[in-house]
Amino acid sequence: MSETQLKIPYASIENHIQCSICLAVIRGAILTHCGHRYCNRCITEWVERHHRCPCCNSNLTTQQFHYDVQFDSLVEDILTERDKAEQAYFDKMQNSEASPCLSSFEEILKKHMKSSLMSHKRYFDLLRDECERKINLLNGGINTLPEGHNVSGTDNCDNIDNLKDAMRNNLEESERLASEAFDRYLTEHVPSIEILPVTVSVYLADKNIRLPDVVFKPSDSLDVLKPIVENAMLAKTDKIVAWTDEGGTKLLFGPLSKTGTYDIAEVSSNIDTLPDVHQLTWNTRPIFQHHMQPGSEIVLQGVFKAESDLPQRCFANTFHENGSQPTDYFLCYKCNVKWICKSCIQCCHTGHNIAPFVLRHKPTWACCYCPKKQLCKIQNK
Repeated sequence: MSETQLKIPYASIENHIQCSICLAVIRGAILTHCGHRYCNRCITEWVERHHRCPCCNSNLTTQQFHYDVQFDSLVEDILTERDKAEQAYFDKMQNSEASPCLSSFEEILKKHMKSSLMSHKRYFDLLRDECERKINLLNGGINTLPEGHNVSGTDNCDNIDNLKDAMRNNLEESERLASEAFDRYLTEHVPSIEILPVTVSVYLADKNIRLPDVVFKPSDSLDVLKPIVENAMLAKTDKIVAWTDEGGTKLLFGPLSKTGTYDIAEVSSNIDTLPDVHQLTWNTRPIFQHHMQPGSEIVLQGVFKAESDLPQRCFANTFHENGSQPTDYFLCYKCNVKWICKSCIQCCHTGHNIAPFVLRHKPTWACCYCPKKQLCKIQNK
């Protein structure tokens, strides 16, 4: 017999030993006449209600079931080896010092695991010390009895031993109950990595603006980005005036597929061949539907119209002497000019170092220093 050791990742065979009804490991394997396997209990309940195979929809009765004992044995061997590998991994992580072999995620788990173990060790050490203290007090009380008080009788000795045993049993019971309570708490509260919030970046391709550290909760749909994008554009003095809900391009790039810039047209035309890129809609829930990973990037193009996308006119041309026109003015550090209207700051000073100067000002004349300094590109001559 060959002694060759096969090392096969559990993830590569996990789907092959799962019941497609309960999505858990198959227990009491039943092989149908159409070649599919299920848990005995799952397929029995299913067939009694639907009389068909869940996978291929062919007619099926319980008389066509075949018990697959060999498959059950194979599953047990696989689970045993999986548990051994997990225990070895746990032992290695627990016993190792800080190591470059451990990922940052593993280091975090190890840190909290160590802290939790030490906390519980101190807790149970106090319980054990208290138990030993009471037993020692009991022994000390016997040793200090006055002469003439004899406790060496069988009944008295048995009573004392029973008290000691009762205290030790109570200690064990306390440890057991605490451990079970802690296990229940971890089962209910320690989250799977798949349901944690995910931090991604958002790239506005039209504006060449990248928004880092955008956090998605598992239940969030893509439209949670709208107020985030609106605030970012407002900070750039380029207010969004309309969203094109039915148009534009919305793509999700996995962490290993994202780049600095994107050829959106080429990606969109070849998206079926790109397994790490997904087409989105505003109603898409990226974590649930596409397993969005930390470090992914969402690319938006043509999904909104901003003020800079509208035909621009300098305030010097739009001023009405009898009208009330609250206007925002800006300064450009590169050109060393103040009192620049919003249209000019967006069109004539693109990419410059700018800042708000006076907001909501009500000028009494056609005030904009951009044309005055002969820098204006949009003023009507």
